Amino acid sequence: MRAVDVVVPVYDGYAETVACLHTVLATVDFEWARIVVINDASPDPRITAWLRDLATTKPQVVLLENASNQGFVKTANRGMSEDIARDIVLLNSDVEVAGNWLHRLREAAYANAAVGSVTPFSNNATLCSFPNICKENAPLFGLSCAQIDEQFSALFSATDVIDLPTGVGFCLYIRRDSLDAVGLFDAETFGRGYGEENDWCQRAAAAGWRNVLLANCFVYHKGGVSFGEEQEVRIARAMELLDRRYPDYHRSIQNVIADDPAKVYRIPVAFALFARQQKPKVVVLCHKLGGGAQQHIDELVDQYTDQALFLQITPDEDGRSVRLEMFGQGERLQDGLYFDCDLEYDTVVSLLAELGVDRVHFHHTMGLHPKLWLLASDLGCDHDLTLHDYYLVNGNPTLTDANARYVHHTAQDFDARCAEHYPLPSGVSAATWRENQRLLVENAARLIFPSADCRQRFGRFFQVDNGCVAWHPDYYLSQPYPTPIWSYHCGRPLRVMVLGAISREKGADILERVALNLRDEAIEFHLLGYAYRALQSPLKTHGPYDNDDVYVRVGDIQPDVIWYPALWPETYSYTLSIALHLGLPVVVPDIGAFSERVRHRPHSVVQPWDNSMQQWCTFWRNVLDTAALPETRAAVQSIDTIPGDFYPTGYLSPVRPVASHLTAQMRNRIAGNYSVNLASLSRRERLLAWVWRLSRTALVARLVALVPFRMQRALKRRLSRKPMHDIVRNV
Repeated sequence: MRAVDVVVPVYDGYAETVACLHTVLATVDFEWARIVVINDASPDPRITAWLRDLATTKPQVVLLENASNQGFVKTANRGMSEDIARDIVLLNSDVEVAGNWLHRLREAAYANAAVGSVTPFSNNATLCSFPNICKENAPLFGLSCAQIDEQFSALFSATDVIDLPTGVGFCLYIRRDSLDAVGLFDAETFGRGYGEENDWCQRAAAAGWRNVLLANCFVYHKGGVSFGEEQEVRIARAMELLDRRYPDYHRSIQNVIADDPAKVYRIPVAFALFARQQKPKVVVLCHKLGGGAQQHIDELVDQYTDQALFLQITPDEDGRSVRLEMFGQGERLQDGLYFDCDLEYDTVVSLLAELGVDRVHFHHTMGLHPKLWLLASDLGCDHDLTLHDYYLVNGNPTLTDANARYVHHTAQDFDARCAEHYPLPSGVSAATWRENQRLLVENAARLIFPSADCRQRFGRFFQVDNGCVAWHPDYYLSQPYPTPIWSYHCGRPLRVMVLGAISREKGADILERVALNLRDEAIEFHLLGYAYRALQSPLKTHGPYDNDDVYVRVGDIQPDVIWYPALWPETYSYTLSIALHLGLPVVVPDIGAFSERVRHRPHSVVQPWDNSMQQWCTFWRNVLDTAALPETRAAVQSIDTIPGDFYPTGYLSPVRPVASHLTAQMRNRIAGNYSVNLASLSRRERLLAWVWRLSRTALVARLVALVPFRMQRALKRRLSRKPMHDIVRNV
């Protein structure tokens, strides 16, 4: 094996450069390695002064200085040419390394046949990213580079490599013999940077050299320091150049993403790191429908990111299989595990035990295999149960009839009318259904209700002595809530907005009928979200929103009032939270959590939930005529205090922090269960996925190669703004 030059081109990023070189100095073996730093006429005088001082005090550092700025490619070429007898590691100045990383890279370069380049895993390295492929990840669980690298090094060896179409230039080991055969980077074509290493790796592959990802090495990469705002433009230009030179390049990249061979290394490392953390660990169970239950889980994970770790079990095939997924730094990871509960329930229990899980939290049981109801007892821990709806009462989550209207519990035919909308399984009566739920409900250490109204309604069917009322943590986003202001005045249309995914139970039909009947009035009805079916004009539907941009989108529409035409007793309502956080007037029904959450709040009108269409039309005409909201309010049940203290002070208190170890036997046991968390695709995205699937065939691939990359990209953007790697992973 040859000696090595670690080549570090430097232009900007003083703090990152200092951190990078400190970690390199602390980790390389100067018996066979040295550091070659090239200052590409940095505009920061601190960098120049620091590098000169470093070269004076550290004889292992060779400092080269460009008289004028040459750009990354020429600068890298100068560093790689400094000693033509040595192998090269091209290292970005915003990378940090740990352990004997260089030894492992060199070992892999010579332990595998015909290797031209070696790339390690990193948090920000496209195909080589961890824990999520093709993402700019924060370090998993907030761990240091050394902690993550240690786990990769412990589990894998120098022969654990994957062939890739290209290495990634943030940290690229290049054998000198391959560099001699292939030549330096193409500075003339790729100018000041981006795409040069992809081009080199394609040339190397054509000459018979392999570009591999090494599984037993991880380095940290901040990313974007050198090029800043130019980065996106440079990437786009580089992709076009590569497409013209290598027509199959992009297809080969997408093939790697779709097949994702690196997941066999990412997944065991992620779970091993999870096990090692000395933190409270909770596994949550929920349905696969998203909505408010999933939003609540996500906000819990985000709130306790620094204090606890979370896993989630979600149905895959209802009543049979599940996905087990992990959260890291507040987000659910793409990778996970898939289990058939009939055959592998014991494996699920054993795995969770090895991971150190000390609490099971049920958020919904719809679609879950019945064996999972025993999960807490089989783990030897307690379980919590949050009631997001009324599914456990009789299989009907909204307690509504065939017309999607609330059925009062005193109705003589209560269960029968509920079953008209949500039928129970054949041969199961409502009484039997409730009896089957008692094991889960009454054995819960804590029954958590999002509102006092929810607790009261649920308590009509089950014992809730162990219950507590806790408004969701989003309550704390803006406390105190801003005081709403009524700003409507005559002379312009009254703007009424409805928020969210509107089902029949949430009042979609009544919204449409009221808008149609008031179409000749000076009143606009806006739906920010979507309905269970296309609603007729003059209702203005603005389409779905992301939680991250909903406040901006509401602000763009500038509603005078938010209307909640719900026909069932919602247990909390995140869409109501949006209005409260924004300080907007609201009109809410006298059912569910609404009136409880707006008590004593100005410009918050409570109306009968069962108003007819005519009554609603009269209501809105009165608002229009008087340019004011009425003072009418419905009775609100008494609650002693605002139920918001549970999550800040009590939720994690009974969960023990457990550091554990994932055994080799367990890693082998779950090796056949690797799966990917596939995000749902829109109709256009499914079309794009279908086109891409066709492009993998030889004939279509040749035809696609004739289409310029710019046109391919334009078509893709018309169909979806989602990254292509998120599309192909669903195929």
